[in-house]
Amino acid sequence: MVGYTRLATLGSQVESELQAVAAQTSEPGSAGSVQVEVSQLAQPQTLVTSLFGDPDSVSLGTGSLSVQMGAVDAETGTFTPQGTPATIAIAGGSLNDIAKSINDAGIGLSAKVVESGGGFELEISGKDTGAGKAFSLSGLPELEFDPSRPAASPLTPTSEAADAHYSIDGTDFTWPANTNVPVAFGTTTSFSATGSLSVPRSGVTDTVQKMMKSFNGLQQAIVEMTGDKGQLAANANLAAGMFKRIGDAAMAQYQTGGDVSTLAEIGIDVQKDGTLSVDQSILAQALSKDPASVQSLIAQAAKGMDDAIRPYLGSKGALTSQVSILGSLMGRGASLLDYLGGGSSASTGLAGGATSLLSALS
Repeated sequence: MVGYTRLATLGSQVESELQAVAAQTSEPGSAGSVQVEVSQLAQPQTLVTSLFGDPDSVSLGTGSLSVQMGAVDAETGTFTPQGTPATIAIAGGSLNDIAKSINDAGIGLSAKVVESGGGFELEISGKDTGAGKAFSLSGLPELEFDPSRPAASPLTPTSEAADAHYSIDGTDFTWPANTNVPVAFGTTTSFSATGSLSVPRSGVTDTVQKMMKSFNGLQQAIVEMTGDKGQLAANANLAAGMFKRIGDAAMAQYQTGGDVSTLAEIGIDVQKDGTLSVDQSILAQALSKDPASVQSLIAQAAKGMDDAIRPYLGSKGALTSQVSILGSLMGRGASLLDYLGGGSSASTGLAGGATSLLSALS
């Protein structure tokens, strides 16, 4: 009886929280802004050759150019190879020929011939930014480059592979790109320069956190209470039904008038343990693209979850009825033990003889 009383109390608390979420999310609002200090932008590794008078008449050699991607330690400068090296066939040795061969290879590098200082140079750059997108070159003496020993190379680095560096409230962070940079729960931004940046936050992100906290608290409590040593281990079917119904509500479709209709489409998924998890980058993108639809979806999902558990709560709810039944049996000695422990006259445990709630529902 204690277990059902506890579950009824927790369910009522969650119901109130979900109702508050539904009400708050239906009224668009701002949760203020995040103050960000950007000290370094993310950048790709870029290399240039010496200057030449004619990009078509000069030859830097032909053969095979080996490209090894990897990461550079920002503090030590050590280059750590990652993955298998790629090979580019260099059939023509002019600057334009080499640039074309690199671009045609499609291996994460780009190349172009740049006019500079009265001559021409070959510029080779990584397509992606971040310290984990560095590269070494080998195979052709004129194009050798080791990120750990840049001074020993005939190529000159004009930028090193580096992450963006920024701080929020005195805490330092890094990110491999200048776009979709996470600065708060469900909030991302883009960096275009160093310095101070004020990023507005949507009030929806706070209500998403509240909804997830309430949902996950209930699901985790049910799993615990229906476990081998839980208070509802002997009679878990009612709790299992509550677990499933609110889970179904989290995966249901809702009409928002926009492109999103499920929580999964904004990055909120039901995990194998029954709890919700969120991909904050997907949530941020959805909020940026169509905030009104996301707000509508969260409000409807919270209401759907509330509706799912309501039949179990209140003075006429299934949990209250179960507590009353158990209370009336308390004075009957063995009858209560039969009811809870698997006597022939009672339906107990999980349906199908499952050993746990999660296995019963999987």
